[in-house]
Amino acid sequence: MVADTPEYPLFSAGTERSPTLNQNTEFSASCLQRCPFGALLLDPSGKIIQVNPALESLLELPAERLLGHDRTTLPDATSRSLLDPDGGVLQLKGADTDQALWLECHILDDDNGNSVRLFVDVSEQRRLAQENSRLRSAMEQLVITDELTGLANQRALKRALDTQVTRSRRYHNPLSLAIIELLDEASPSMIPDDEVVLATSRYLRDRLRWVDFIARWDQNHFLIILPETNAADGARMIDKIRDHFAEIELPDSASIHTLSLRFGLAQWQKGDDDRRLMERAAEDLNRDPLTGIVASAC
Repeated sequence: MVADTPEYPLFSAGTERSPTLNQNTEFSASCLQRCPFGALLLDPSGKIIQVNPALESLLELPAERLLGHDRTTLPDATSRSLLDPDGGVLQLKGADTDQALWLECHILDDDNGNSVRLFVDVSEQRRLAQENSRLRSAMEQLVITDELTGLANQRALKRALDTQVTRSRRYHNPLSLAIIELLDEASPSMIPDDEVVLATSRYLRDRLRWVDFIARWDQNHFLIILPETNAADGARMIDKIRDHFAEIELPDSASIHTLSLRFGLAQWQKGDDDRRLMERAAEDLNRDPLTGIVASAC
């Protein structure tokens, strides 16, 4: 729709900012009306003198609500955003992702001060981008989380341990690392089933401080990072886990098994990197299985 205003020549030749359009006003107005993108035409004073049907449809707003207005006189913030001097991508309505309307604004000016604004509906692209971002975040969460137990996995453990070792190097804070091995005494060579591993992970997690970091390393090993903890304090924590392991809530299928936990513990020392700290904790675990700390649940 075109406002009842004097005609202005559109897009004179020679402009460096935009392509040269046909100077015939009637033809140019017809092109805007038929344009598949939303479009509006501004005169040199910034007033809207033409709104095409595509824009009316996008905004669900009659052209009469816009014609004759400039940015200062438009009735609401949504309409005023159409004349944002910077253009770009505009969110016009709907806070909810599924209902939001996103328009990409392209501004074409001529040397006489006339301006055409073209609006391309990019709502679907925005929704897809947001959904892709959500899926990426979900995938990253899966990558650092053990699927069975919900604990951190090896990747997350390595990152966290590297951070804590770096901190101890810089500030000389105490730091300990515990390795816990879950065994079925009836068949030590067999890996405990998923229900037993899950029950054990819950038991361990419930007995740690909020600052401690527990991860499932492999099928039957758990690692616990103990910040601000020396070896003596770490041993006391292990004692508490050992003393109450018989209270673990096991699934019925595991009730006939005798489960054991073995522990290895190492305190960070000057010169240790994360790999060396893990090696020393593993050495402590494997030093002598017969004299290791063992807790059982039947």
